[in-house]
Amino acid sequence: MVTFGMEVATCRDGRDTGTVGRPDRTVVLEGLPAGILSAGSLRCREQSRDAVSSGCPALDALLPAGGVRRGSLLEWIAESTQGHGTDSAVSHGPATGAVTLACVVAHALARAVTTSSGTVPPRTIVVVDRTGWFHPPAMLPWLAGSTPAAHLVVARPSRDDDEIWAIDQALRCPGVAAVVAWPRAIVPRTSHEPMPDASPSRQRPSSDRRWTTAMRRWQLAARASGAVGLIVRPGGAHGESSWAEARLAVSSLPSGRLLERRLRVRIVGGTWSAAVAGGTADVVLDVARGGEGPVHEWKAAPAAAYRRGAPPVASEVARATM
Repeated sequence: MVTFGMEVATCRDGRDTGTVGRPDRTVVLEGLPAGILSAGSLRCREQSRDAVSSGCPALDALLPAGGVRRGSLLEWIAESTQGHGTDSAVSHGPATGAVTLACVVAHALARAVTTSSGTVPPRTIVVVDRTGWFHPPAMLPWLAGSTPAAHLVVARPSRDDDEIWAIDQALRCPGVAAVVAWPRAIVPRTSHEPMPDASPSRQRPSSDRRWTTAMRRWQLAARASGAVGLIVRPGGAHGESSWAEARLAVSSLPSGRLLERRLRVRIVGGTWSAAVAGGTADVVLDVARGGEGPVHEWKAAPAAAYRRGAPPVASEVARATM
């Protein structure tokens, strides 16, 4: 261990042998490896990371950086909807709208953008779907004109270890814009099984510490590549530790239109100091185009919409458990 300044040296019998000079602080600091940063330098580097619009102005205003920062994790906590307990199958996934909102943000991060130096090509969206909830055709209309369908990759691991590995590897790829996943969700039932209940036995047996370690791995992987991890968690995850930059609780609000989702999003914490719990925003999503609504064209001209092929899109959206 290096110490600074002057230190009195003594013999074993306690006699003073004089002073011993120690290296100058500046010299020692200059000799440290380049990867070691002071707290101030680290803070400046973290705050300088680019923030990209989430595709939803209301959500951008809620996020600490005014958007989604490249190389970060965002955690979407699916809160229970009215009439469902926090351990029901609904609260863990589709009905809350958390997966839908995460996919909308992924779409915004992936699509081609024009900058002062030219057009930046679209990057890939990776969906890690162990449960089988995700139905790719529901998202394809969103990608039209901005992101080729080939840039949507779906992985369906069969084990916890494979799921952790798939998320980690996808986040390490510089060509990936966003990774959407809902680890530790309820294992889907087979056709002959009864409807899911709130029994803890329906949950995947796993260690909280193991998944906390996995979240840390994902955070480091995202920071290294610039990809964004959009991790959907069940409502019971409120009390668990997290490495996400911001933790956002998502609940569904009533909506009178088929292709419109109304969601309430509130910040419940995060690792970034600016992610102060308490902020709330209401987001209206146009599910047909994958962005913030409201939906006007479908209500005003339903016949024309049907001629443009709306029934297939609507049916796919209905089939998609988002």
